[in-house]
Amino acid sequence: MPEYRIRAVVFREGDWWVAQCLEHDFAAVSKSIEELPGELQWAVTAQIAISLERGIQPFHGYSPAPRRFWEMFEGAKTQLEPAAAVSLPTSPEASPRIETRLAA
Repeated sequence: MPEYRIRAVVFREGDWWVAQCLEHDFAAVSKSIEELPGELQWAVTAQIAISLERGIQPFHGYSPAPRRFWEMFEGAKTQLEPAAAVSLPTSPEASPRIETRLAA
């Protein structure tokens, strides 16, 4: 079973908190920074599970995030607590490990 490791940078955009994945141009948003890690974990897990159910490579066709997000991640020092793993009944192997850093 493959291990899915994702890095994401977290930043504020207006009233929303955004978690932008680096390896794949994929993001999750939330009105609350406390809820954002869980939203990201759920969105990434669901994307992986749906892809696996359809017999395609997760994130197939996604490009890496633009360079500015990688730079934000590299400059961020604060790491957010990871959300609990989400296990979907149809794809328990789809639970990724996500590292998130807060860009100030």
